Amino acid sequence: MNLRPVFTFALCLTALTACQPRGGFLPSGADDSPVAQAGQEIPGAMCSGDPALGQRMIEAVNAARGREGKTLLESDETLTSIAQSHACDIAATGRASVAGSDGSNVVERARAAGYRACGVAQLVSAGGSPEATVGSWMLSNPHRTQLLTQLTEQIGVGATRGSDGRIWWSVVLGEDCR
Repeated sequence: MNLRPVFTFALCLTALTACQPRGGFLPSGADDSPVAQAGQEIPGAMCSGDPALGQRMIEAVNAARGREGKTLLESDETLTSIAQSHACDIAATGRASVAGSDGSNVVERARAAGYRACGVAQLVSAGGSPEATVGSWMLSNPHRTQLLTQLTEQIGVGATRGSDGRIWWSVVLGEDCR
């Protein structure tokens, strides 16, 4: 049986400063610090991930970037947290989508987590090893472009095994503009 990864792509290299928050991610009257409001939960936040698989995905992404002469990405804890929460969310819903089950997008999730960046992007997939997933993304022009962009400096990966037995992947790429 062919377990070809299912993937969705979102090009969200939108400057965070140009985005308008949605759904109350920023308290009104507060400074521009992206802080989640009290009681706000990130979808899927209670699920556990697989750090070893996440590290393999980072290595697979960096290997693909290295073969193309691109700079390697550094792991970022905040991006990893965002990615892991979303991997849990998509595993719970059974939909490999960059949209959160609450309707959020990666820019909103980055702001809620306090990630200050010029831009973020996300790729998701269900099933497949890290190497096979990156290989499939490299065959898809939009995914390939996103993986190889020189605007990206950091990476966070979430990986979790769903109740269906598949590994659900979320990769968040970011540019720290501090």
